[in-house]
Amino acid sequence: MKIEKGHKKLLIQMGLKEKDFRLFDGKYVTYEHDAEKGVRLYDPYYATSFNEYIGVDGWSAWSSEADTFMSDVLGPAKAEAEKRAKKNLKPSGEEVAQALEKRFGKKDQ
Repeated sequence: MKIEKGHKKLLIQMGLKEKDFRLFDGKYVTYEHDAEKGVRLYDPYYATSFNEYIGVDGWSAWSSEADTFMSDVLGPAKAEAEKRAKKNLKPSGEEVAQALEKRFGKKDQ
């Protein structure tokens, strides 16, 4: 699929990489251009490196909207998840035993 130079520049500004343009087949990966709104990507299967939201209809937001919702949300969420994963949040066996004793009392022997 032929991609005009000006449109390619807008798609790159949206986050696509040069290698993604080989995937544009006009059917499963394509785009459309509007003189006022810019370009928007059709990539329903996330075949490209585009990291922003693609709607259920397969279309992204228009480039003029500068939609970065997904990266704004997922970036910090991923960092927080990695931070929490590094911490050992599991209680030790002794802590479990103490909690059980506190809750149910000592076991009669």
